[in-house]
Amino acid sequence: MIGLGHTDMQLQHGFSLVEALVSLLILKLGLLGVLAGQTLAIKQVQDALQRTQAVALSNSVVSELAANRALLPLLSEVTAFTEGSRPAACLPPASCSAEYINAIQLNRILLRLQHPSGGLHDAAVCVTPQGATIQLTMAWRRRLAQQPEQITGCRRGADRAGLLITANRG
Repeated sequence: MIGLGHTDMQLQHGFSLVEALVSLLILKLGLLGVLAGQTLAIKQVQDALQRTQAVALSNSVVSELAANRALLPLLSEVTAFTEGSRPAACLPPASCSAEYINAIQLNRILLRLQHPSGGLHDAAVCVTPQGATIQLTMAWRRRLAQQPEQITGCRRGADRAGLLITANRG
């Protein structure tokens, strides 16, 4: 019988270099997965914030239309680049004309489109009468769009989100 000496039976302690590199690779892949999930979560939160602001702005426009139906032809397509007219001041005791009130309301809507609190980029509102209802379409460029498209107005695309609201006229 051949016996093994004490020097041949030494136990190994610690990790080899290959084991350490494999564990670092697994850790790196896990951290990249967490980072990708975080990026996706940020994008979803930004989209939700923009959609919330678009709904609030659309509801405001619908309320303005319910209060003043003369605005309907003025809002066929209004974008952040639409310029409003600057009416002359209407001071008492003179009464304000309907055109003056329409211009003030239109300027208020334009101001909300051009300077929204959360940043709806390239926002547009289009109002289309359809019988007893009106259809309000709103579109905007997503904040995290990779390459902004050349689409403008109320059309939607890959990097342009939008919503559609149908409301009764009365």
